[in-house]
Amino acid sequence: MDFRKLTMAAIACSVVTAASPVLAHEMFLVAQEYETTSNSDQVMRLINGTFDKSENSIGRERMANVSIISDGSVTTPLEDAWFDDEVSSYLNYKVEDAGTYAVGVSTRPSVITMSAEDFTGYLVHEGLTDTLAAFESDNTLTEVSERYSKHVRAIVQVGDKRTDDFSQEFDYPVEIILDQNPYELRFGDEIGFRVLYQGKPAANQIARASYEGFHGHDDSGGHINAFNLRTDSDGRASFMLSNKAIWYISLIHMEKVDETDADYESNWATVTFEVD
Repeated sequence: MDFRKLTMAAIACSVVTAASPVLAHEMFLVAQEYETTSNSDQVMRLINGTFDKSENSIGRERMANVSIISDGSVTTPLEDAWFDDEVSSYLNYKVEDAGTYAVGVSTRPSVITMSAEDFTGYLVHEGLTDTLAAFESDNTLTEVSERYSKHVRAIVQVGDKRTDDFSQEFDYPVEIILDQNPYELRFGDEIGFRVLYQGKPAANQIARASYEGFHGHDDSGGHINAFNLRTDSDGRASFMLSNKAIWYISLIHMEKVDETDADYESNWATVTFEVD
């Protein structure tokens, strides 16, 4: 992935859409090289917006956890390993021994307040149909406060050795864990995943899967994805890898809460990987 071209495109898009209504942003970790060699310097881009357009960089104070899992060990990059441009944050990191690496970032919770009408529009835009139905059936709020945080990972293959680090948990509030090592799969294969919320399977969770270059919008302005999925009673789902590309799986786990600072809490999760 050419980060320079992506950055310039994102800057151009941000100028065009500056007058658009503020919408919630997904977050993705995107590797400059998903398949690389041992003992090499790498860069990971943190995108906050959509998969093809980042809106802003992320301050270090918002990052609750940054971790790299390899060979069964967890390391935490130093703060000065990060740098920013106008629309994204970047992590410089070094890969050493061969294996399948997992890189994760989790943000601290923030709270946003909006009108009930805007909250409804946001639920429609994000495809949160279950929350929308419940909200429309019994809502008495004129304003809605939502506490949200984001938890993202990328899976990178270093050398030829395959390891199970791709499936290790970061202990984030919500996580997407792949069932198979994506670098043992190819175009046309099926890949499965499970969703964990607070370490337990998230049943009936809406999730989306798509890939770089697949682009479209529905009538609400939301992005059309290659696959719209729901997890089963064990928090699992699967789909076919229908293109050679950088893939992502994304979801928003939202629930109503009764707390002084929030009416709803959402935890966003994504995972990215490459398929040959």
